Amino acid sequence: MFRAIRRESETMMIDRDEQKIRKAFSQIQVDTESLERKVRENMNTKKIIKPTPLKRTGFAAAASIAILIFLSVSVYAAATLGVFDRFMEEHDPAFGEVVTPVEMYTVEDGIRIDIIAAQTFGNNALMYLSVQDVSGQNRVTEYANIAPFMNLPRDEERLMGIGIFGGMAPFYFDAATNTAYFQLEFQDVVDIPNVFELIISDVRFETRRTEMDFPVALSALSSAQTVQNPMYIPGRDFPTWCAEYILVPSMGDNFPALPGDGWISNAAIINGNLHVQIATPVIETTELGGRSANGNVISGATLTQNGNMVAPINQSFVQVDANLQGLSLYQQQSMSPEELGEWVRNAPYHISEVVFPIDITALESYSLTLIGMFEHSVAGNWTMTVCTGETSGQMRLAASDVIVGGAVVESVMVTPLGVSFSGIVDGGIADGAAAFRGRSIYIETPAGNILVQENPSVVFSEMYGTDAIFTGFARSESPIDVAEVTAVVIGDVRVAVE
Repeated sequence: MFRAIRRESETMMIDRDEQKIRKAFSQIQVDTESLERKVRENMNTKKIIKPTPLKRTGFAAAASIAILIFLSVSVYAAATLGVFDRFMEEHDPAFGEVVTPVEMYTVEDGIRIDIIAAQTFGNNALMYLSVQDVSGQNRVTEYANIAPFMNLPRDEERLMGIGIFGGMAPFYFDAATNTAYFQLEFQDVVDIPNVFELIISDVRFETRRTEMDFPVALSALSSAQTVQNPMYIPGRDFPTWCAEYILVPSMGDNFPALPGDGWISNAAIINGNLHVQIATPVIETTELGGRSANGNVISGATLTQNGNMVAPINQSFVQVDANLQGLSLYQQQSMSPEELGEWVRNAPYHISEVVFPIDITALESYSLTLIGMFEHSVAGNWTMTVCTGETSGQMRLAASDVIVGGAVVESVMVTPLGVSFSGIVDGGIADGAAAFRGRSIYIETPAGNILVQENPSVVFSEMYGTDAIFTGFARSESPIDVAEVTAVVIGDVRVAVE
């Protein structure tokens, strides 16, 4: 949770003139690659240039206007310089020594988001950012959070064309300036470039998690009819984020009603797998930009067996129309981007279906829980292009193709942030999850073994036949001196560092 402080300072506001200037400059097309390179170079330059006054006549007047525009852009870019130094001095974040100053911001709907610092190491990224309400409404509180993702190039290895979001930790809350600070971590299936686009689509001012038992006994569930998932891409192997078939959506007439927004659309046990499908209305925003009504949404489900969490096989997300029909791939391809966007905006319901492996002979040992969220938020498009430094010299590879619990670990890398690993396991996600369950990760140094993380996170990104591709990350609590690492220990398997 946040630490709150009080200090004598003015709340930073964006005045109308600055908003007009930004709007005008947003219409100017520039060579962003060249500008970015120059800004990066000038950020580390302390020299102050004092322009010589010019006579504003004829051609000289036009030239002076161009210089004025350039200087205005420079002032706007430099307005955030110093944010990094203040942040480091006041908060001393654990990974402050390994991140690169970014110091850029964007404002929408009265919410200013600053990216203070960031860094990428292989397929992992870490960044510090702040969220401030500059509208005077003081909507940002210590309970605030955000919905970030990285917009990365789509290719055969990267799923969905976006980064895999690894985690977000509320770092600090400054009550005097109504500013919340966050530490973000991303993990992808391939290396993250050192220039990437960060998009934040939602700023949540208040979020409360609620839980309730599934209102139907698992023994009362039977098989059910399925339909082709309209979001499934034919010809691709079976991915974890989008099943080929989902249960037939319904308005929930065969299931008990749930409190708040959302209902049980369908649930069934098919071929040893438990399917739970939840439907929610697409919540519109109010005039103030917040969620309508009470914002209480049933958002998903979790399954435990004898108290132990059961990892899902896959989860699908589909937006449907008033008849609970989604768009097939053929329909999507036949529509223009504008038509498709209009359909998505007007589709009133959102369907999510999660599938768990289950032992049908021991149903009494399972507990199914529905997860609810109460939210008050504002939707938007806070987008910034982040440029970090070169870090290849701060990473070390360990020996590859080692066997851990039946999984083939093809790559192990040590970075200041922790230990990342990837590979393949025969038998699918269930066997893959079992291969790493209970295995802690250590780094071996001349001073002895140091625990990096117990039960590291492992993401099974895609399946090919009976094989599951995985990527995992053990996060260190403080920066690792990679030069001191001689080996990585996964459970009882030692992997020497090259």
